[in-house]
Amino acid sequence: MSQINSYIVLYDKLNVRYIYNTSGRAIVWRNVFLFFVLNIFYLYSIYHSLVNKCWITWIFAFWYGMAGGLGVTAGAHRLWSHRSYKARLPFRIVLMIFHTIAGQNDLHEWCRDHRVHHKYAETDADPHNSRRGFFFAHVGWLLTRKHPDVIAKGKQLDCSDILNDPVVKFQKKY
Repeated sequence: MSQINSYIVLYDKLNVRYIYNTSGRAIVWRNVFLFFVLNIFYLYSIYHSLVNKCWITWIFAFWYGMAGGLGVTAGAHRLWSHRSYKARLPFRIVLMIFHTIAGQNDLHEWCRDHRVHHKYAETDADPHNSRRGFFFAHVGWLLTRKHPDVIAKGKQLDCSDILNDPVVKFQKKY
């Protein structure tokens, strides 16, 4: 363990470097607040739908969740990140709307981070490095600032194919 300014550098058994910001600036408080509020609304909606027996709420929630999941898996992941298939403009627009429902950043940022994740898996350049723990890999990476290596490697990656799509441009602009 060594200390550099307000950062503590730790090494684990595999000699993997972890950097923790001790000045408190590593946490994105806006995201922490949003996650907290969204979970409060989620718990309230469950309570409300159980007490008032709103079966239509359960149906809506199911299909809303399916739409968001489809936007991430079929849209951001398979269509834009991996270019697994081609889609016509109307379907791309629907997938962009569904991805927006999921609330996982804009398509360009999502796809860029996913490509960085595949190229630099389990290193400091991986946005959700699982070597930093289960919580970090699933949620924590959304609540903290990106590691400098993630930013540097993301800038080096060619994502012009994503930015040339007018649907992605529209979502990024608005």
